[in-house]
Amino acid sequence: MKRLLPLLLLLAAPSLVAQEATYVVRGPQLPVETVANGYQQNVVALGDGSVRVRVATWMGPIGSQGVWTRGVATDDAPAGFHLPGDLSGSLHEGDSSWRVATRILEWVMGGIRLDVSDRGPQDAEAVLVRRVARCSGLANATVALLRTAGFQARTVSGLLVGHGRTVPHRWIECRLPGAGWVPSDPTLGLWVVTPGHLAFSRTVANLPAVTVVAGWDAGFEGLPDRGGLPLRPNRGAELVCRLVGNRRQTEVVAELVGPGGARRRAALDPEASFNNLLPGRWSLTVRWGGRIVERRAFVLTAGEASSYAVRLAADPEIG
Repeated sequence: MKRLLPLLLLLAAPSLVAQEATYVVRGPQLPVETVANGYQQNVVALGDGSVRVRVATWMGPIGSQGVWTRGVATDDAPAGFHLPGDLSGSLHEGDSSWRVATRILEWVMGGIRLDVSDRGPQDAEAVLVRRVARCSGLANATVALLRTAGFQARTVSGLLVGHGRTVPHRWIECRLPGAGWVPSDPTLGLWVVTPGHLAFSRTVANLPAVTVVAGWDAGFEGLPDRGGLPLRPNRGAELVCRLVGNRRQTEVVAELVGPGGARRRAALDPEASFNNLLPGRWSLTVRWGGRIVERRAFVLTAGEASSYAVRLAADPEIG
């Protein structure tokens, strides 16, 4: 069931597969350099006590590998902590690690209500009893559940910036086999964060001054939808375009436009392979000697490879 979350009010416009924003931050606490699968934050000191911060996010496939085995929790899981019965029963040994971790994220978003005014304890056990929490409690509960299921996970403290607002915030990162640390915001969706997420080394006690140098238009329109939640997929699709017939003297170029405005371009010489495409609808345009000679739409599926043969008549330079 689709959830309407207060923080989503910050996110109104469609996004591209890749987004970035730049800020100048001044205060007693400052953002830190960090990088994860789908997130990168660069920090440059400006010499006057402030820093310039560039945050880039991308929504391409995660690329995790391996299967999940029901077993021992990580060493930093809460002592005596257990997965709720309905969640544990929905996790199946032999499923991919990504699928199991995603199910845990789904359970948190569907089973714990976000309330920014909640004044109860925000530790994982208390949150799971009340089933209501602020963003910090959602993150703490998600990390505890992931660790209990055997995943390495951690909370990330910082700020959420967007539409003229700056608020303290907390999200998570989970280490998925073959993909490294992958960020996810339990208030927004599954394996998604935005260029408005500014990471700090610890909880921000006093809001710094944040000036937006280059903002971002963001949402998750290009991503698959899973139960009303935007989902960054694990596996991408592949499309191979191939010229059929004699080799051409004039360059033939294939252009793809896909979910969220993602764009890919390559010369067919005599073929081009487009990898790690987001699943969904893609439009192919073939240009030959500067003119459009073919258009075609494809619906691509995660983990599947498709091929398409482009047949041309005479070369425009000699025909």
